[in-house]
Amino acid sequence: MKGRTAEGGFRRRDLLGATAAGLLGASTWSGALAEFQAPASLGATPTPARDADEAEVGRKLRECGLGEPGRLRSNHYLALGDASESFMRSTLTDCELLSIAYFRHFEERGFEVRRPERPLLVVAFRDERSFGRYHGIPPTGGAQPVGIYDKVANTLSVFDWRNVPMASRASNKNVQTVSHEGTHQLTFNSGLLDRQADVSLAIVEGLGTYGEPRKVLGESDLGRLNVQRVDDLAKLRRTVAWIPARDLLMDDAILRQGLFGRVLLAYAESWALVHYLLNDKERRPGFRDYLKLARTRTTPEHRRADLERHLGDLDDLDRELQAYAVRLVRSL
Repeated sequence: MKGRTAEGGFRRRDLLGATAAGLLGASTWSGALAEFQAPASLGATPTPARDADEAEVGRKLRECGLGEPGRLRSNHYLALGDASESFMRSTLTDCELLSIAYFRHFEERGFEVRRPERPLLVVAFRDERSFGRYHGIPPTGGAQPVGIYDKVANTLSVFDWRNVPMASRASNKNVQTVSHEGTHQLTFNSGLLDRQADVSLAIVEGLGTYGEPRKVLGESDLGRLNVQRVDDLAKLRRTVAWIPARDLLMDDAILRQGLFGRVLLAYAESWALVHYLLNDKERRPGFRDYLKLARTRTTPEHRRADLERHLGDLDDLDRELQAYAVRLVRSL
């Protein structure tokens, strides 16, 4: 396979590196090196949501041969798993800091968000092998998800990159995984999104990537410039055609599977779209109203009409988004 490249000129080490850095969120690779396919944890056909509880997670951990799980509680989260106490503690600290920034950010922008009534579940694993056993991921030696927010079980799963051989910048990877997947968990537990409703996957992943850029230590405001996504916008456009906003918002498959370069561009565009809609004062009210309406939709037939009702003509939105992307790239 040496020397072969995927769309956009990415080699195998680029594919693995992108997954290792969490650049595609909860994602896994299958088939040809250039092909991407997302797991069922996000973006799958809606199924009745049933929260996993502490006893159920503990039972599954024992059944997977991971022993009696450790347990650690913070103000708003509960961690279970075979990870060390220090990793559980640092993960819960990151979750709490993310939660503070999340609610402050959206409340300041007039969104209706509420704090969960009970602790959110975090399943913390010692390494990628424990993580794979729990989630039934075959130990193929290839790339695997770096973290998962399971929308049905409502659990956040992470593993300690410090125990992965040859992993670089392990602490940064730990924080970034919590930031992306933890933002998903917050959006679906604060009333911003509904787990059983229909909403564009571009918006779901746009919100996840919106939460990614955070400091390794200490508090960090939500919505900082995502330098990696901006860099993708700059570099990928040289070899991959721009994905129109209409297609991005209407066709969830664009983010679920396909050629690596195009999927990566779709993630970058999704981040830019959400960044634009949240930070442009004229666009923000329409985005706020769209998310409120989307919580009441359980099937996709209303999606286009709802988007156009609150975000306007999607071709006009696409032109604005392309201009916004250019400004972001020039800001680096």
